[in-house]
Amino acid sequence: MISDIFQQAGLSPAALLLEVGCASGFLAIGLSPKVSRYVGVDLSRDALRAATRLRLANADFKHADGENLPFGDSVFDSAFSYDVFTNFPDFALGAGIIREMLRVVRPGGRVFIGSIPDAAKREEYEKRIVAVAAELDARYGPPPPGPEPKPASPLDRIRNFLRPVNPAIVCYYFNRNDFLQLGEKLGVSVELTDIHPLNPYLGYRFNAIYTKNAK
Repeated sequence: MISDIFQQAGLSPAALLLEVGCASGFLAIGLSPKVSRYVGVDLSRDALRAATRLRLANADFKHADGENLPFGDSVFDSAFSYDVFTNFPDFALGAGIIREMLRVVRPGGRVFIGSIPDAAKREEYEKRIVAVAAELDARYGPPPPGPEPKPASPLDRIRNFLRPVNPAIVCYYFNRNDFLQLGEKLGVSVELTDIHPLNPYLGYRFNAIYTKNAK
């Protein structure tokens, strides 16, 4: 994955690289040693604290909103965001972030948006998940039943009522044409590519690469 991002983002050992949505620094571990300087931004302060604890030699982590990046124009050689668009409820939010990433990238630089769920493949993907689950059940049998639950005491019922509800994990899907039309609207070139062949989402997700026009 690291080499694939390096290639598709158009990186070099001399590159100043920005990651939007760096989380706890998982990709920074592999990418920061391959570039001159790495900067990661995220909205989660907890994730950024974890990233900072990695103590990567040439990496900086900052709390920032991707729609309002705290950098001047044309600062970075490349910028990327990987497996982040899955969290965006609509394309408008993602489009605003892409605009900001293009603003802070130098002329001729790339903005790489990786692992975008493909709306055209949503139904096919969900059917595939059901088929895989059925195949596993047929091969290994259904999961064993859990222990019989004990009757809840009044105190337990109160605790369960007061327990915070964890949000469900949601994956949002996007149309390829939206990314192409955004590139046309912004006057930049855009290319849609396949994700890495070893990625388990191969065939169901895609990448978008924007190249800022050289002046």
